[in-house]
Amino acid sequence: MSDFSFNIRNYRPADFKGYIQLHVETEQLDRSGRYISSQALAETLVHPNYSPEKNVFIVEKDRKIIGYTGLTPELGIGRVLLVCLVHPRFRRKGAATALFSRSMQRAKELGAKVTQISIPEANVAAKSLVSSLGFKLIRHYLELKLDFYNTHLQDVKHGAIVIRPLGAGEEDKLTEIQNRSFAGSWGFNPNTTGEIVYRVHLRNSSPADVIMACEGDKPVGYCWTRVNPEENRGQIHMMGVDPDYRKKGIGQELLLSGLVHLKDKGAEVVELTVDSENQAARALYVSVGFEVCSKTEWYEKAVK
Repeated sequence: MSDFSFNIRNYRPADFKGYIQLHVETEQLDRSGRYISSQALAETLVHPNYSPEKNVFIVEKDRKIIGYTGLTPELGIGRVLLVCLVHPRFRRKGAATALFSRSMQRAKELGAKVTQISIPEANVAAKSLVSSLGFKLIRHYLELKLDFYNTHLQDVKHGAIVIRPLGAGEEDKLTEIQNRSFAGSWGFNPNTTGEIVYRVHLRNSSPADVIMACEGDKPVGYCWTRVNPEENRGQIHMMGVDPDYRKKGIGQELLLSGLVHLKDKGAEVVELTVDSENQAARALYVSVGFEVCSKTEWYEKAVK
């Protein structure tokens, strides 16, 4: 390890090509199935709350980018979310440890209380690394999948609540119902309307992909869908119901409406992520045909 030298610095816009190449080469070697498109990576870098020139750190060797960490501040709940990637050919040489150290310094500068990172359950090496750095396992999330070829969707039963797409210019309503639905939930940082506007208008996204449940003009629930037409793969990004309107069948109505929407757009499979401790949501998803396909572990370290 003593013969392996590298440099850590802040991300610069000129790094984008090398940043993309790092992801491409890593997926070619790891074959994790988690490859992120260049467009999605570009969208992440311009997220309103990301600030890559301040919160992304590059590790390079001989002017080649061989790894990075990115921090997303969610200071409303006192945390910073961390992502880390090191090229497979340069692992176990101290680069990741150095990146984590610099990231913890930045988290302290931001005023965060904790830093958290999610790691696929099967990634034993990454889990071992973060554990050795003082991170503690705090939560499990489940990835669920539904295959339309093997699933018969139940008919959507329309009740008194109106189910309709989000209208143009209604991002403030989506912000309101999302923050109300998830208030107090583990890991939820309240959103601003600006953040919601950004996310609704990402590539392969539109207001029509957000299914709203309304009582009159009042939003009482939503199902936010996405579809990747290149892979015929859909996603339930988030779904929530106002606490005062739960146990009335609105969640199931929204979920089925979202699935019909995704199927109509050409999705062959649909994926979603759910907190393993959210028993009500898990039961709802299983009831329409979703099955667990993988698990993710969340780790946390106090910022000192």
